[in-house]
Amino acid sequence: MNTDLPLVERYGGFFRTREKLKLSEAKVPPKLWPYMMWAAYWGVSDDIDREKLRDEAPADAIDELREVVATIDQDLNEWLAGPAADESSPSEEYIAFSAMRMASF
Repeated sequence: MNTDLPLVERYGGFFRTREKLKLSEAKVPPKLWPYMMWAAYWGVSDDIDREKLRDEAPADAIDELREVVATIDQDLNEWLAGPAADESSPSEEYIAFSAMRMASF
């Protein structure tokens, strides 16, 4: 996985199909900053839209998403199941990382 290249350069036009979320590092644990580009793309909160995105994705993009989520799974657990899980209004970033994780299954 080459995190130096934007997703569109690795997988082409598929990653131009929708607008990416604008996420703030200030609302994401620093350990997860390198993975924000995946959350910005895959962090679709609507189940139907997320499934459609997955269905249209190239197989190698899904494979990479799974690899990313597996790599940061413990860090995601610490954040998503930690104190932030009790907030009545989770941040867009929290939702995006949660949805990205769901998209990887």
